[in-house]
This record gives sequence, structure tokens and C-alpha cells, in this order.
Amino acid sequence: MPRIHKISFLFVAAAVLSIDRVESLHNADAGAAIAHQRHLQSKGPNRSRTTNHVRRTRSSLHSVDRGGGKETNASKSTLQSMRLLYLTYYASLGALLPYLPVYFHSLGHPGSSIGLLGAVKPLTTFLAAPLWGILSDRSNNHVSTLQFTFVSSLIFQLLVGMYSSLNYLIVTVFAAALLNAPVKSLIDSIVMSKLTSEEDRHQFGRMRLWGQLGFGVGSSLVGSLLSAFPADSNENLAPSASSNPDPTLGKLAHHIEVGIEVASESDAAAETAAVSTHKACTELIAMTRDLLGKTRPLKGYEWSFLTHAVLSIPVFFCIRAFRPEKGGAAGLGDKKNTKQGKGEIEEKKTDIKEGLRLLAKNLDALIFFFLVFVIGTSSGCIENFAYVRVREVGGTGNNMGILRLVSSLAGAPMFWFSGPVTEALGTDVVLVLSLLAYVARFFNYAWMSHPYHALPAEALRGMSFAAFWTSGSMYAHKISPPGMKATMLLIMNAMYGGLGQSLGAIIGGKMQSKMGTASTFVYSGIFDACFVGALVVYLASRSERAFSTLSIHP
Repeated sequence: MPRIHKISFLFVAAAVLSIDRVESLHNADAGAAIAHQRHLQSKGPNRSRTTNHVRRTRSSLHSVDRGGGKETNASKSTLQSMRLLYLTYYASLGALLPYLPVYFHSLGHPGSSIGLLGAVKPLTTFLAAPLWGILSDRSNNHVSTLQFTFVSSLIFQLLVGMYSSLNYLIVTVFAAALLNAPVKSLIDSIVMSKLTSEEDRHQFGRMRLWGQLGFGVGSSLVGSLLSAFPADSNENLAPSASSNPDPTLGKLAHHIEVGIEVASESDAAAETAAVSTHKACTELIAMTRDLLGKTRPLKGYEWSFLTHAVLSIPVFFCIRAFRPEKGGAAGLGDKKNTKQGKGEIEEKKTDIKEGLRLLAKNLDALIFFFLVFVIGTSSGCIENFAYVRVREVGGTGNNMGILRLVSSLAGAPMFWFSGPVTEALGTDVVLVLSLLAYVARFFNYAWMSHPYHALPAEALRGMSFAAFWTSGSMYAHKISPPGMKATMLLIMNAMYGGLGQSLGAIIGGKMQSKMGTASTFVYSGIFDACFVGALVVYLASRSERAFSTLSIHP
């Protein structure tokens, strides 16, 4: 592995250890405060004044260490499963998604075809995501819906790499998008439902941070593999699998297994998942070695699809850990919250037509979803052609992996502090700053002349997306009518990752084919700058601040 990748992974490891250390210190301090309070309560009638002081001390600890939130009600094993779920799921995405446009480009497809393929997934997400949300909320079984859609979409996602014809790619990309449409939002919904108090929901960003780190690790790993095994390699003969086994696959599976076991030391269910994952990885490696022995070594973007598959194995078992227990009990680690879980199940549901009618009448909600759509349009253009631009200035898979890792590392602190940042600035300011970040990124990509000139744009991507996604998810979850939380998150995903990104990919593809990538980014940056100016004028002219709606109820 190149030296720069070793340094990158050391940074990621240091970040992970720092997060665990801060949380351990926080839990220890909070525990000490609770023990001290109980000791004082046993002292007799003169304890009230001192007890109030201890309560203020505990509040101060939570305010400093947890970004203003209170200690989460979720158990330690549940929090571990949340972290592992985000880490492995987004690592699997990072191994594939950033490289798909470049993969399509390597097959010889023009910019218009890449834009079309880039539009298939978001457009399908726009149409399918709300339907999945309605189905999930009506069945009141988010975990089962998530399991089915995750596994079935994974199969079609891997089939994308089998053939190169445009028609075949459109069909497989569509099928994968149709089934994958609700996955991200259902994961977010399940996690937020475990962080039950309003204060706990501000900790959502801290859980989502692990996904940001995972995305960087996955993309950087594949970048290394693309550089080590380029697609234009002239090696045609493969050594026998039995005489010269490929060590890279074994090492990859080993690190995944060790990570699962370390993260789930204190939870029996997670340990069982780790053992099952170990067996599954062993079988996958054996099958891959047999395939390599019969055909040829993997090279180029085949490594991206394989890494995506391997990293998806632990995701499945993490999802299973959140299944409700028999008899209606709460999921993993939340037996103590069974009563509360039942209360949520019995929550009065809003009829879908009534909920959509209420949504259509709420000005704040309409403006919010429109801005999410505009941000998604900018994202659809920039995400489909940013790495095409990197290749135009001489970028390699190694460069792209480093750029994506920098993006993930830059977003980690913002996910950590996203709760208090949103409270301090407001959702409206966060959305405006997100659009300004796209303006800067468009111009950065347009005028760069070396792959690493894109580092500021990638760092800005990580920070702005972390703030936007956490703030938007919390706002959509907060204003959801009763019984429509998954639906609202999926509507947000449909506007951003669906309609917005599909339109951005189509427009970007047409412009890139006619005027080139650099000019496309210049004109896109000018448009976003003008839009932000008009938006600021509108928001300043309002009599009351935007997004002040606390909830939408019948």
C-alpha cells in the first residue's frame, strides 16, 4: 500500500480512537456525577442545595461533551450497533459509488450517456422512495423492509459490473435504484427512533459521523486497489488459487471480522453476528479464489464491486440486530424501553392523504423541500462529473481515493457538532451555506490543473454535506405528522437524491457533452451564486424566520 494511504488510515484510526475516548470520558464523568448525587441523597434533609448543585454539574458536563444534548436513553450495545451499521454501510458505498461515473467513462460511454445513467437512480428514487416510506409506516416494520430492500438491491448493484452495453446498464441501475431507494432513510429513521428524547435526537449527527468515516475508508481502499491493479494491466494468466492464493482478499475480510468482534465485545447478539460474518467472509474468499484460479486476476473497477460486496456482509447482520423481539419487545439493547417502544407503536397514525394535505399547506415545509431539491440538483451535476474532471487533469484511482478520504475526514467534525451548529445558526442558514459551498466547489473543480487542487473542494464537500444532511434529517423528522416519520425522511431523500440529482445529472451530462466539464462547472457555479443571492433577499424580507415550524399535526 502506498505510504500516503498508510498515513490516511492512521488519521482515520486516530479519529475513531479519539471519538471512543471522548465518549468514554463523558460516560465516566456522568456516571461519577450520578453516584455522587445518590451518595448525597443518603445524607438526610440537608441534601437539597448540594443535590441541585450536582444536577447543574451534570447538566454542564452534558452540555460541554455532547454538544448540548443529554445522555442518550439507548443502551451501550445499541449505540455500538448504530456505529457499526453506519461505518460498514457507508464504507460499502464509498467503495463503489464515487467510481461508477468513472467506470462508465472507462467503458467508452460519452458524457450524455454517463449523465443518463447518473439520472436513472435519483429519478427512480424520487418516484419510489415515498412509496416505500408509506409501505414501511403502514406495516410498522421498518427493519424487515430495510432487510429486504438492502439485500435485493445489493444483488442488482453487483450485476451492474457484468456487462458494458448501455441498455443493460440502464436496466440494472434502474433495478438497483428501485430497491435501494428507501435504505438510507430507513437506517436514519430506525436510528432516530432509538434516540427517543428531543435532546437525544441532537446526537444523530454523532452516529452519522461513523458513516462519514466509513465512506472515506471504503473509497480510499478502492483507490489503492485501482492503482495497484489497473484496468489496462497486461497480465492475462492467473496463478493457481491453491499454489499462490491472493492475500489481499484474506486481509480485507480479516480486518472486517476483527472490527466487528472488537465493536461488539459486550453484546451476545452482535458476537453471534460476528461469527456468522466470519463464516460468510470465509466462504466468499474461497469462492473468489476458485474464480481467480479458473479465470484471471481481478483488475480495474472489478475491485470496486468486490469490495462493495464484502463490506455489505456485516451490514446485513447489523440490520438484523435491530429486529423487534418476539412479543413486541424493543430491539437490540432496549429491553428497558419496552414500554416506551409499545407506546410508539400505538401512536396515532395520520392518514397519508391527510398528511400530504397538511404538508402542502405548510409554507416552511414547502420551502424546505424546494431548497433540498435545489441542493440535490447541484449535487447531481457535481457528483457525476467531479472525478471525470479529476481524470481530465491526470488523476488516477490513487488520487481519487485520497480526495474522497479527505472529504470524509473533513466532514467528521461537522457531524459531531452538527446538533449545536444547527441550533445556533438555524436550518435556513445551514441550507444557504450549503448552496454557497457548491458555488465554491464548482469554481474550484473548473479552474484546477492538478488532481490535488481539488482538495479544498473535497474538504468543503465533507463539511457542507454533514451540516446539510444532519440539519435536514432532524428538521424533517421533527415536523413529521404522527406515524409518518419514515415517509417524511423518504420524501426528503426523494427531493434530494431523487428528483434533484436526476435533473442535475441530465443537465450536467448535456452541458458536459457540448461544452466540456470545466465550462459546465463554471456556468453551474454562476447559476447557484445567483440563486443564493435571490434566496437571501427572500429570507430577509420575511416577517418571521423560516423553518420555525415545530410540528405538523391534523
